[in-house]
Amino acid sequence: MAKSPWPPEMREEVWSDRVRIRVKMKKEMGRYKEFWAEHGEDFTQWCKTGIEPKKLRKIMQMSRSEIQERLRSVYGIHSAFGRVLEAVTEQVARFKDTKYPTDARGDSEIRFEQILTFDRRGGFVLRIKDKEGNLKEDVLEIWLGRMRSLGGPSLLERAPRKEKSDEDDDEAGGADEAEMGETASFRADRRIIRLFIARFWADTLIERFKASISQIGEVEEKVEEKLTRSDDT
Repeated sequence: MAKSPWPPEMREEVWSDRVRIRVKMKKEMGRYKEFWAEHGEDFTQWCKTGIEPKKLRKIMQMSRSEIQERLRSVYGIHSAFGRVLEAVTEQVARFKDTKYPTDARGDSEIRFEQILTFDRRGGFVLRIKDKEGNLKEDVLEIWLGRMRSLGGPSLLERAPRKEKSDEDDDEAGGADEAEMGETASFRADRRIIRLFIARFWADTLIERFKASISQIGEVEEKVEEKLTRSDDT
């Protein structure tokens, strides 16, 4: 049994917040599933032709400080676990340098982990346009696959049964710290940070998409109104 890296009082606080954030995030999955069921095809086309690649690239960036601020404001993560996630965010930013093996489980999460990069000026980014300003469709397809998976069926996909470890238990938020050990718990936390980044980008894109179709609807209504007036004269 691995020894916990935390003193008893801090371990309880970290464990409690770790469970709490997973429970909250799991409850939010339905909105992504509903959006994709209703708008998936139109949204995919909008990403390809309805928004300029440079605007898409600008949306898909998130600073380390913004992650910490939103973790506090949206999920109420402070104190010990907040410091843990701050350190873990740094690990994610420098993940290639750590030489750690892949954290992710499942194709969409693995591929997203592989294309997520960190830039000192822009923070976490997806390089979704090339040097000529054209859309990189292969990167977009990976992103769309990850966004689709935000609706479930699980918050974080589990390992195959023969590789299953306590960190994959998203229903309960993972295993007890005393049993997980430092490596497994930090790996699970890195997955949560990447999930948090993906959700932030998804939420922003969904908002932009809905605003776009709302504007189109308003234009169509005005055109219809003009045509009706013309028919009346």
